[in-house]
Amino acid sequence: MFIIFLVEINYIADKRNLLIANSLGLGLSTIGVFYSFIIWNRIMKNYDSIMQNSMLDGMTGLFTHKLFMERLDGELGRASRHNENLTLLFLDLDKFKRINDTYGHLFGDLVIKDSANIIKSNVRTHDVVARYGGEEYAVILVNTNKADCMKTVERIRENIENHIYTNNEVNERMTISIGMAQYPEDSKESRGLIRFADDRMYDVKKLGGNMAK
Repeated sequence: MFIIFLVEINYIADKRNLLIANSLGLGLSTIGVFYSFIIWNRIMKNYDSIMQNSMLDGMTGLFTHKLFMERLDGELGRASRHNENLTLLFLDLDKFKRINDTYGHLFGDLVIKDSANIIKSNVRTHDVVARYGGEEYAVILVNTNKADCMKTVERIRENIENHIYTNNEVNERMTISIGMAQYPEDSKESRGLIRFADDRMYDVKKLGGNMAK
């Protein structure tokens, strides 16, 4: 069904290409091969696009929650095999509801996207960054010791705090609460790390936010 659907949506473009092939004097058998190649090429391009869209959050371009969970299990397995450290971060924008209530959801979306870009730009390319849900993000810092983790976390916190969120009509500042959990000290399983990071993030929120624990 999937292949048939992709063939149908590209029918008009493929018919045009067949006319071009025919005008070049290609025989029926050659045109058949030519047509098959075009169809397969289009199927793979559409498939790659669909797969990429299913892995990335449409608003921020970060990994989705589902893919993040898969990557977390994979990175934990790798850390175990190579006897490496791993740090899980949970990050949540402070008092985000006020932004939506005051300025509307379009400005709220801008805040979510800008914050995603700040977080991603302050970690390494091989670290894993995801939109965990709403205004909440999750980050896997691969093979990172505690000292380097704290530097990264503080850099993210400072950049969020100092950033001006603007749409040419509104200028706002935000802060973020960050909870940390480390493998293997806190837990050796994904559920345990998530629980630790999430609990610590909410502990920070209870203290007023804009810090890490």
